[in-house]
Amino acid sequence: MRNKVIITALLLICCACKKGKKALLVQEKNINGFSLSLQYLPSDDKALLRFRLNINNSNGSPLKNTDHVRFNYGLDTLFSFVNIKDTLHPVDVIRVANGNMNGIEYLLLFNRPHAFSQVNCELVFKDWLFTNQLMSFPLEGSAIAHVDSFNQQI
Repeated sequence: MRNKVIITALLLICCACKKGKKALLVQEKNINGFSLSLQYLPSDDKALLRFRLNINNSNGSPLKNTDHVRFNYGLDTLFSFVNIKDTLHPVDVIRVANGNMNGIEYLLLFNRPHAFSQVNCELVFKDWLFTNQLMSFPLEGSAIAHVDSFNQQI
């Protein structure tokens, strides 16, 4: 199982860099002193799209007061997956207990849309917890489908 995860991660990185094409399945943004990293996570469950969002202080100092209820509950209102004409809200947003004092990690789960736009997908984060900005992470549906096809072959 562990080897499968490693191989999938390597394939994801290779696909993101293939032919100079911006697959944008792993993205980083630095905004208002915070570093945000979004990554698509392929899975055997084809009903859901999974993303991991890491949020850290850019200077590496610990995030303080993140044990407040607002960092754990009601997060589904902050995220959306915009695809062609649909805006999907998350099935669930889970704060991952990873022991990292310098940041927060969230697992974002969305129902998989019936059709992906080739270039116009995006994950939108209405961040009023950290940066107080509306952020857009552009995605390519074809890259997601391509990585998922590798995952099925493993």
